Amino acid sequence: MQFRPDRDQLVRGIVDAIADPTGPRAVLILGTGGTGLSTVLRQVCQEFGDDRTWFVAARPRHPHPALGNVLNNFRAPRSGERSERPSAVLAIDDVQWVDAGTLGRLTSLVRASTDTGLRCVCTVRVDVPAAAHHYLVSELVDERLVDLVWLRPLDETGLAALIGERSGAEPTAELVRHVGRLTRNRPKAVGIAIDALAAADGIRVVDLRTHLVRPDAVPTLRPQHRLLQELRGLGASTWSVAKAAAVLDPLGDAMPELVAEATGLPRAEVVEALHALSVNGIVRQVRDGGRWAFRLPLVQRILIGQTGPYERRRLAQVAVTAVWAGRARCTDPDYLADQQASAGRLLDERRAKAELLAHARASARPGGSANAGVWLRVAAQLSSDETERVRILWESAQLSAGQARTAEGLATIESLLNGLSAQPGSTPLLIDIHLAHITMLRATGNQAALGWLARGEPWPWAPDPVVQTMTRAGALYALGRWQQVRQLLDGLPRHEDPACRAEVFDSLAALWRGEPDRFSGHLSDPDQQGFPYTGALLTLGELTAAERMLARGGGHPEQLALADQAVLAARRGEFTRALTLTRRGLAPGVTPGSDPSRVGMIQTAALILLARGQLRRASEFVDRGHDGGRTALLHLLAVPQARAAMALGERQQAEYILGQAIKDAAGSDTVAGTDELWFASAQLAMAAGNRDRLDVCLREAETVAGELGTDRAIAHSLLIRAAVEPRSGTAALRAARALGQPFELAMAVEHLVRAGAADPRLLREAYGLLGPVDALLVRARMRTLMRENDVAVPDRQAVVEENERLLAVLVAQGFGNQQISALLGVSRRSVESRLTRLFSRSGYRSRLELAMAMLRDRPEPPVAVNAS
Repeated sequence: MQFRPDRDQLVRGIVDAIADPTGPRAVLILGTGGTGLSTVLRQVCQEFGDDRTWFVAARPRHPHPALGNVLNNFRAPRSGERSERPSAVLAIDDVQWVDAGTLGRLTSLVRASTDTGLRCVCTVRVDVPAAAHHYLVSELVDERLVDLVWLRPLDETGLAALIGERSGAEPTAELVRHVGRLTRNRPKAVGIAIDALAAADGIRVVDLRTHLVRPDAVPTLRPQHRLLQELRGLGASTWSVAKAAAVLDPLGDAMPELVAEATGLPRAEVVEALHALSVNGIVRQVRDGGRWAFRLPLVQRILIGQTGPYERRRLAQVAVTAVWAGRARCTDPDYLADQQASAGRLLDERRAKAELLAHARASARPGGSANAGVWLRVAAQLSSDETERVRILWESAQLSAGQARTAEGLATIESLLNGLSAQPGSTPLLIDIHLAHITMLRATGNQAALGWLARGEPWPWAPDPVVQTMTRAGALYALGRWQQVRQLLDGLPRHEDPACRAEVFDSLAALWRGEPDRFSGHLSDPDQQGFPYTGALLTLGELTAAERMLARGGGHPEQLALADQAVLAARRGEFTRALTLTRRGLAPGVTPGSDPSRVGMIQTAALILLARGQLRRASEFVDRGHDGGRTALLHLLAVPQARAAMALGERQQAEYILGQAIKDAAGSDTVAGTDELWFASAQLAMAAGNRDRLDVCLREAETVAGELGTDRAIAHSLLIRAAVEPRSGTAALRAARALGQPFELAMAVEHLVRAGAADPRLLREAYGLLGPVDALLVRARMRTLMRENDVAVPDRQAVVEENERLLAVLVAQGFGNQQISALLGVSRRSVESRLTRLFSRSGYRSRLELAMAMLRDRPEPPVAVNAS
């Protein structure tokens, strides 16, 4: 029987083979542990029913009276009992454990199965040192009485599907690769891995996707878990050896000797325990008399997590001293650093500190070890020099922040602040530490602490007044209090701040207030401070200026903060990449960038989801933006909120949202981004035919454009003017093209055509720009506009498929026919007929079935992400 990757098909094939009177007398299902052998066997048994199935599970080193009773009591069917199907099915799980004598009786029964009507189905693990199955296989295969079925590990698609089922959400490609490495794609192990990673806080669900947020998380199982219970059931010595071997296994041939040294057990007892673990499929010998290795990395990592604090330090001490003495070798340089960090002061402190520092600094790069921050913290503990200790801890905190390990970075920084509060130090370093503290407080949502800092209330303050001023300014900036930032910094002499941090805060605060002169002076500055300015330009929609500044400073997109990378991708029209980066940036504890950049990231992601018809998910993103409390530029999130209401025909709600956002921006003394609010308000007024409101929007938008002076603010004002004076359409279109953003241009063309300020034939260009970004909803509405203006819509078959896909997306979100009608700009009758065709073609019988199918299958093209 040929193996088929689909498990249901596999089960059906086995059942059909057994039920066939001319088929095999027995089927052996072979595979390694964890591939689902027992599950497949039980599914086969369910097909025949309990009254016809005899199920026996064999176990190592235990008698099998149940199987003996079955063999002794089985009788041939009486006359008239025969049927086209077997009279009984004997299912034996883990037949490799059955003794040779019992196997001989079973073989005889199989040979006589023509008369008895008995059929056998057995699972055989081929990865344990049990030889009994070879006898069974060779005897019966030679006589052509048995079929062999190989049960392979999952392929990548099957692995992703199982992870999604277990975690409740579609997994990212990174998580699929990680679980595949841990489990070797074995189904049983996958379930354990997901449970263990969730318990260790290593995975999180964001936007209906399961993300790997901590690749280094040690998988954790409850003490009552079957795997741990079975291992403990092998005896205290074997349990101790299993844990020690998990830690010391990378040391190769030296492992058994070192396990004996660490546990105090005789070497012979250690080897006996390893053989017991081998029989149970936990370890294997790579070569005769050679090194041992764990079959699954998952089990090894789980066992490492079972070691107690002192036990772990002792094992690490044994490992390091053996390597230092030349008694053991390891090819993984990270392993030695991990053991040095675990052993700590049990080692030669000077040597351990030096090696940890060297290795951590060599690994402090994108894609480097996630444990580099831990190595630095331990090196700091081993240092006897306070100045060096502070410097190393600061390195560790920076590295933790860069790796999105915010909780660890925050703990490191707070220990630094408590230690430095009563003593003078380097002003630039202290400023950096306090500002990093503010960033991490924002990432963890500690609004109260930010308020204390902004007010200058008691805190572990450094005695330096410059440090205190800069810390308060940083907290005020995070809260969006631009005027207070500028007032506070006006009295700070710039020479007191060698790295010009005050200048960065001052110029950015001025920009958000609509005073860009101080900011504009830095646009040609190629130094490292260019990254905050690049992020600000991206948030404002100034793609060309941002890319020019990044290139002038010799920077690359991967060097930007995560939020800025996401906004850059969105502005360029790389929508799927932008969403991938945003999901990563919204994972708990991640610091994606400054507060304005984070809001810009969420705003652009929500607008992308709206364009794709995913209104519910867009709303969830906006809610995440508000979760952290009051922060800078929150009024930008009103844009996707209002546009969602506009799409649903809820004009009054949209007007309220925009009006409140305009009021909030004015209350926070913020001008930046209000051009988007006035543009959306103008479109509402235009749809309602409210000329007076349109004039107000034009006047306010031109004021904002005059203050900000950005290309995008000017483009928005020109687009509004075109709605008032159609002859301005040419200038507005030229300004929109100059932005260099495909989606913005398509939206500008649609606006101008609706305003009667542009040739409708331009809709073909706009429609083509929207195809690569999968803007299903916007394209559907544009098709309606094209037909209204007698512009031919290309590729009729693609249109039919796109309409069905969009309709399925909207139905899956729970929208009714009236809402779908508003969203698509068509009649309810049209919606009803489209739904009828969709259900007829797809085979789904209800909206619920369709919604569940959409949740299970939400494909997006894979995208490479470098979230440094």
